[in-house]
Amino acid sequence: MALAFDKVLLFGDSITQYAYNQDIGFCFGPAMQNIYCRKFDVIQRGFGGYNSDHAVLMVDKIIEQETMPTSKIKLMVVFFGTNDSVVPEAPQHVPITRYKDNLRTIVSSADQAGARIVIVGPGPFNHHQWIIGRGDRAFERTTLRAREYCDAAIELAKELNVAVVPMWYLIMADLGWKEGDPVYGLAELAAENPLTSYLNDGLHYFDKAYRVEFNNVIKAIKAFYPELDPATVNEKLPSWDKITSPDVLRTALE
Repeated sequence: MALAFDKVLLFGDSITQYAYNQDIGFCFGPAMQNIYCRKFDVIQRGFGGYNSDHAVLMVDKIIEQETMPTSKIKLMVVFFGTNDSVVPEAPQHVPITRYKDNLRTIVSSADQAGARIVIVGPGPFNHHQWIIGRGDRAFERTTLRAREYCDAAIELAKELNVAVVPMWYLIMADLGWKEGDPVYGLAELAAENPLTSYLNDGLHYFDKAYRVEFNNVIKAIKAFYPELDPATVNEKLPSWDKITSPDVLRTALE
């Protein structure tokens, strides 16, 4: 089937759900759709507030839904851990060992479906932005806890030899931070810091952060799964200038 498009699945929490928000400018979802245009369908499955416990309950159903006789999922970009990393007293919390086990289960499900996987680790958190209007939930998150879960995602990806995009380190590097510098986003440091141009509420992403995610997901795909490099995947159907007669297109559609 010439027009059976295989798929790229974006699976995650609110950062994936909001990755199509055109009000903030550059967004991860449309950028993925653009770079795979006429090559793969890009499917968004982002669920605000969900953690990896929720993800393991959903993953097989989502894969089943998106797997057709004529097309399948070629790549999954999986981004959980932001909600898992809240303090243990908070309802969204998932212990770090179970978070890694959940990612392991998701990778196994992807593998059984024949899909490659990119794990995205949680990004940094900015306390002073987040506490505004949060009330009792203002202190459920810290950037150091987010880093621990990003480290766990890195460890799990290395164990399973799959691609990983560690957003905590990538965003911090993009804004000029180096290991040993004061950690932006901590409650005890100044409220004015470079994270405010990457995070719109201390947690969710502005365009700068989505651009970091996109650039590094594509970099990871090129490095780990070169057969899925958007620069080398063929477009569906010939370009318009190759259609020298209707028969050329009819043949391509067969």
